[in-house]
Amino acid sequence: MNLQDKLLSSYLAFQENLDISNPMSELRDKAIRNFEVQGFPTKKEENWKYTSLNSIIKNDFSLTPSKEDTIEFKDVKKYFIHDLDTYNIVFIDGVYSSYLSETTHDGVDICLLSSALNKAKYKPVIDVYYNKIARENSLTSLNTAFAKEGAYI
Repeated sequence: MNLQDKLLSSYLAFQENLDISNPMSELRDKAIRNFEVQGFPTKKEENWKYTSLNSIIKNDFSLTPSKEDTIEFKDVKKYFIHDLDTYNIVFIDGVYSSYLSETTHDGVDICLLSSALNKAKYKPVIDVYYNKIARENSLTSLNTAFAKEGAYI
């Protein structure tokens, strides 16, 4: 089974563990169909003419990440840019980590994408912009299909 077929069949298993009433479900389904049609980019495409993905595509990746020990603040702190007034939004293996993130500042709304989808003031913005700009990119579609969560800023 090639990597594309493996990803497509893994999506079915991935989808079984999700809440289908979540507004993201429809976006995920559209994204995986787009990836199925487009497949991986090739050198025949203008934006990829100098980049071959063959060495990646030929690998037999495990699509179930192994669970590692709990990551603590000290483990990620070294990657933060210090001495700047910044937000730190941390995702570990695609899962938002509230205890590692620093998102409380006045004047800026930061929340989980799933929360924003359920709030009337954020949903119109998401409907207009989310998955619109790069929807024709098959790798973006693949990422969207397997997204469990995101950040709304």
